Amino acid sequence: MRDRAGWAAGITVFAVGVLLLLLVFYLAYVELVASGALAGTAAGRTAGDTALFLAAKGLFLVVLGFIASAIANKGIALYQAAGGPEVE
Repeated sequence: MRDRAGWAAGITVFAVGVLLLLLVFYLAYVELVASGALAGTAAGRTAGDTALFLAAKGLFLVVLGFIASAIANKGIALYQAAGGPEVE
């Protein structure tokens, strides 16, 4: 028999994790466009400065993505722990 509260909590936490992952991808795109790295127009920066800037931002976004995927994973674990499908 399925635990309805656990099932709902699992789906909710999974949805929050997926939304956070989408937010991280959006922020990564916005940061790359704002830095000018996609268009090659990083104003007043040398190639080394641009690479260091992008690496720092990229590391921050990787950490955010890891956290978001861990939240989504916890949602799936809650969903699975709630029990199998209801059999009538």
